[in-house]
Amino acid sequence: MDLTDLEVDIVATSLGESIFTRPLQDCGVSFYELSGSQRNTLANYQRFRKLLRERRYDIIHLNAFHGMSLAYVKIAQENGVSTRIAHSHNTALRKSTARPLKLAVHSWARNRYTKYATDLWACSQNAAEFLFGRQELEKRGFQFIPNGIDTERFRFDPAVRAQVRTYLGIENDFVIGHIGRLCYQKNQLFLLDVLTEALKIDPNTVLMLVGEGEDEPTLRKRAADLHIADKVIFYGITAHPEILLWAMDVFAFPSRFEGFGIAALEALAAGLPVVCSENLPDEIHIDPWLQTVSLHQGASAWASELMMKRVRRSEITDAVMEAGFEIAHTVSLVRGQYTGGESPESNRISKAPRRETPV
Repeated sequence: MDLTDLEVDIVATSLGESIFTRPLQDCGVSFYELSGSQRNTLANYQRFRKLLRERRYDIIHLNAFHGMSLAYVKIAQENGVSTRIAHSHNTALRKSTARPLKLAVHSWARNRYTKYATDLWACSQNAAEFLFGRQELEKRGFQFIPNGIDTERFRFDPAVRAQVRTYLGIENDFVIGHIGRLCYQKNQLFLLDVLTEALKIDPNTVLMLVGEGEDEPTLRKRAADLHIADKVIFYGITAHPEILLWAMDVFAFPSRFEGFGIAALEALAAGLPVVCSENLPDEIHIDPWLQTVSLHQGASAWASELMMKRVRRSEITDAVMEAGFEIAHTVSLVRGQYTGGESPESNRISKAPRRETPV
């Protein structure tokens, strides 16, 4: 995005280093930490109010995953911020003993605070309904903001594919790939069962898991218990997912819930066929390269579908661009809202059609 006439601050309850920190700082973006912990709710609200008085923002763009986060929109309204964007990115809460209570608080908070947002944005219809509720959406609709990517960056490069596969020692293997945080939501434990079934079809199959997370020790133990540890690559994190996507033969995405699923979109842009769960939203379905298989069908069905993709290496980058997921398009939408431009009517949604759940 051209930031020539924009001053951008990133505000978070707590801050940590990431691969984005330095590039954003180089662009002139400033960072502000509130209390340092999500749990210090009152301290976070107090520090946010203080920051609003000091910085005098014209726009607040809130990226939210839970209804209680919308309280920041109300605080912004009380402190004179004229444009208050609430942006939803997810469709559920992770599994925990407190999940029922958190969902109850979430439901109360979204009914209490959504009205204070001047703009409702979401990466999918499902995400919009989760954060804003059907009743509010029936009244106001929402702005669909595609999770755009730099499609040219992901365009398939066969020469780099060969180099990476040689480096990883997987030249003669069929590689099932996955990129995502190693956690309950992304459901990588299921992929270990899928790999067990896939090895019955082709013993030269490996699973490449790219990412880090709290489930990694559990995943490593499970792989050892299944005697497939030598068939699983725990790659860790990377700043260049595209070269690993080029090295894969098919992409598996068995999420339990997703607001959108940008890793699957990047895989499509890299020319990979994708097999995903029924929990991805309609918006990412770029047929025929993304195939949905219900988690209820089990590991064997998933393995069969993944192994069928062996001979298909489609160049679908152009299809991803045509579907509206090029980052330049997203930048145009967002910047237009920031600077007072009108959003294309095609991105204003009141109620999206529902995709049937696969058998």
